[in-house]
Amino acid sequence: MRPQLMSAATPLRLLAASLALWGCTGHQAFAQRRDDHCVYERDPVSVSGEIHRKRFKDAGDAGYGTPRKKTAVLLKLRHPLCVMLPDDVTMVPRPCRVHEVQLLSDDKLPRTADKRQHVEGIVVLAQDEDHYLPVLIEAQQLGDGPKAPRSHR
Repeated sequence: MRPQLMSAATPLRLLAASLALWGCTGHQAFAQRRDDHCVYERDPVSVSGEIHRKRFKDAGDAGYGTPRKKTAVLLKLRHPLCVMLPDDVTMVPRPCRVHEVQLLSDDKLPRTADKRQHVEGIVVLAQDEDHYLPVLIEAQQLGDGPKAPRSHR
């Protein structure tokens, strides 16, 4: 038997085939794993952070006399939250790290900013002029966490 000689193109074909195979399996598996840790709109979440309030100009009053300011309750997250947000052009959901969310609740939200708050709720994406951040949480349960360390100025 005579050994078969490989042409110079054979290693390149093998490399291209293995890369195509990796692209079909490994890359998608990696992308799927990354998306597994992200939440979508209407997913339940449990997060913690510091609550603070911020004043925004009311967009509904533009051009009609004196613009009013509205106060929104925000939660600065202790750990970033990965949320699947639609791309501006294609509207395809893409992972985005969010460091701050707006809280929505029918109950009165706490005013304190010196304690860490634990919030359980549902992820909502901004839909109207009263939504000042792209990601909101409809708070269903609030609880106190340990006191946040004071920053020295």
